[in-house]
Amino acid sequence: MNAFSSDPPTPQQVVAALRAAAEASDGGIVLLPGISDSAMDAWDAPVPEDIRAIAREIGGFAPVRGGSPDLFEAFGFENEFNAEPDHRCGPPGTFRVLHTNGVAEAYYVDVDPDTGDWHGVFALWDSLNARFEAPSLAHWLLDLADGVRRAADAVRAGCYEDFDDAFSEWFFGQPADPDAEAVRGWADREELRLPRAPVVDAPTARASADPVLAEAAAQLPDCASLADLRKAVGRTYVSTLKLPGMGIDAAFRRFHRGRILAAVPWD
Repeated sequence: MNAFSSDPPTPQQVVAALRAAAEASDGGIVLLPGISDSAMDAWDAPVPEDIRAIAREIGGFAPVRGGSPDLFEAFGFENEFNAEPDHRCGPPGTFRVLHTNGVAEAYYVDVDPDTGDWHGVFALWDSLNARFEAPSLAHWLLDLADGVRRAADAVRAGCYEDFDDAFSEWFFGQPADPDAEAVRGWADREELRLPRAPVVDAPTARASADPVLAEAAAQLPDCASLADLRKAVGRTYVSTLKLPGMGIDAAFRRFHRGRILAAVPWD
């Protein structure tokens, strides 16, 4: 999906889409059990009712490999990396990790610890750079459900022998046959075709006439980069400026309801 609707899907729509996707996958994925309110209350990040309404019904989903769910690469709320004490996603209570995988990616949702609101979904990996994935968790989950259905269709159409291969190529944006009817449009997920967010360094942002950028930059060191995602409507690539003091990996902080992504040194 390249562009998302302006309004997030309802919890009921997300739950229905995930259930339909699991059924369409012919055993390619399994849904994870729902999560109790008491378990969610124990998370570092506050959990608003619209997120609870999804998580109570479905805790996520896991790909099936070798006849068993691969929980290490599951998509869901209870990723083990949420227990890490020092995380590149930001301070405790400001994010929830949703997915990690064997290529060192982490997907997480931005959380405002003051209001309890959950905002956009982001990805990071062993790099200074990052990606904006979706404007809300509901958008992202609906997109994943669409990817599961597309992967299952591709297998049934004979484009792939294995659901896992089909879904992996959809997810990582590397379709083997983007012209095939079952996978038409997958090439839109290719990294080089993603729009790129405008990025400035912290001193430039502080001097800016834009009060949103200036306020965020006032809380950051000079070596930080700020990406403006206020106009992003779909997956967007975020480059980090290689400034003195940044090192080889960045940690990330978010401002303005997750629409300003700041890269700072990861100590």
